[in-house]
Amino acid sequence: MKGYYSILNINKNATVMEIKKAYFSLVRTFPPDRHPKEFMKIREAYEVLIDENTRQQYDMIDSMPDIVKMYFREGQKSLDQGDVKKAIELLEKVVKVYPRFSVVNSLLGDAYLENENSGKAIGIFEKLVAQEQKNAGFARRLAQAYALRGWHKKAVKQFHRALSLDEDNISLWLGLLDCYLAAKDFSRAKETVWEGIEVSNRKGWDNLELYYHIVQIDIFSNDHLNMKKHLDEMKNKVLEKDEERANAAWFLAALSKMIYSIGLYEEASATIETAYILEPNDEEINIIKKEIDSQYTILAELKKLEEDPSIDSRLAEMLDCELNLCDDKDCLDCKVTQFFFEMDVIVEIESFRKSILLLKKSYPKLYDLKKEFFDDVLNRKKEEYLFTNYSKKLKKYQKLCPERFELEDDDEGYQIQPYRRPEPKVGRNDPCPCGSGKKYKKCCGRS
Repeated sequence: MKGYYSILNINKNATVMEIKKAYFSLVRTFPPDRHPKEFMKIREAYEVLIDENTRQQYDMIDSMPDIVKMYFREGQKSLDQGDVKKAIELLEKVVKVYPRFSVVNSLLGDAYLENENSGKAIGIFEKLVAQEQKNAGFARRLAQAYALRGWHKKAVKQFHRALSLDEDNISLWLGLLDCYLAAKDFSRAKETVWEGIEVSNRKGWDNLELYYHIVQIDIFSNDHLNMKKHLDEMKNKVLEKDEERANAAWFLAALSKMIYSIGLYEEASATIETAYILEPNDEEINIIKKEIDSQYTILAELKKLEEDPSIDSRLAEMLDCELNLCDDKDCLDCKVTQFFFEMDVIVEIESFRKSILLLKKSYPKLYDLKKEFFDDVLNRKKEEYLFTNYSKKLKKYQKLCPERFELEDDDEGYQIQPYRRPEPKVGRNDPCPCGSGKKYKKCCGRS
C-alpha cells in the first residue's frame, strides 16, 4: 500500500506549505462527498505529516523491528480493505510494544471507530488530545468519536478546538457542519459554512465543498429563495473552473435525488437543472433529470386539476393520494385508502364518467397514473364486474382492518346494491352514451 508521502505526491523533505498545497490540490480532485474512501486516505496522510511530532513518529516506523513493522503495515492495509477486526488485532499487538507511539494509537482508535466501538475510541483519543494538545487531527478524531456516541455538544467543542489549530483542514469544517445539522441547528450550520468560506477566500484554498452544503442547508431550513440564489452563485463559480464541473454536477445530482425523495419536487427540479447545465452529456444526470422532470410535470398538472371546476374534485384527491403512497407495495393501509377513493367512483360510476373522460383528454399524464382503473370505469361492459369485484374487496378489507370502517352514528357506510343495468342496452352501431360522437363499438364498447 502507498505510504503517506506517496499519497500526497510529495517527497520526505516537503515543507508545511508544500504539504498544504498538495492536500488542497488532492481535495479538489477527490472531494469527500464524491470520493469518501480516497479522501479519508488523503486526510489521514495530511493530518500525520502536517504535525511535527506525528511526522517524526511516522518516519521512525521504518526503524521498527521487522515483525512490529509488518503488524503496523498489515493493520493499515486491513483497515483500508474494511477488515476492521483483523486491523484491531494487529494494531493492538503493535501498541503492546510501543504503547506511547501516538501514530499507532490513533490508527487503532480509527479502527475502533470503524467498528462502532466509540467507547474505546474515546478512551484512546482523550489520552492523545491530553498528551499532544497542538495536534488538530487527534482533536478531530475525538470529536468524531463523541459525535458517534451522540454527544454533539462535546463534539462541537472539539471541532472548534481543532479548527483553532488548523483552519485549513476541510474535514474539520465538514465535521462541525454535520454536528449542527444532526442537531437541526440550521442557523449555526449556515454560520459555519460562511465562516469556512471566508477563511478559504482569505487563505486561498478551494471552497466549493462548503458551497455545496449551503444549498443543502437552505433546503432543510425551507429557505427556498436563498437556495435558488446560491445555486446560481455556485453554478457561476463552477463555470469559471472547467476542472470542477464534473464534481459539482455529481454533488448536485446526488442532492437532487435526496430532495426528490422527501417530496420537494420543485427544488429537486431546480437542482438537477443546474447539474445538467454543468454536465449535459452525463448519462446518470440525464436519467435523474428525466425522472424528476416527469414527476414535476405531473405535479404541475395536479395543481391545475385541483383548480379545474369542470372535473370532480375527488379525482384530484385520489390522484394526490396515488402520488404519495408509501414505497411498500404490500402496505395494507395504502391499499385500503386507495379502495375508499375507488369505491367512491364505483358507487357513483355514471356521474364520474364525464369527469374521467375530461381527465383523459386534458390531463393525460394524470390519467395514466390510474389508467387501468379509469379504463375499466369508462368501459360499460365492465360495470357488472366492477360492482361484483368491489363488493368482494369491501368484505375483505372490513375483515382485515375493521377500524378503518368504523361508522359515525349518522353514517351508513357503503351500501352496494345488486348490479342493475342503469340504462337500456346500447347497440354496437348506436351513438356512444359517453357523448364522444363516435359509434359505441368504436368508443366505450371496444372489447
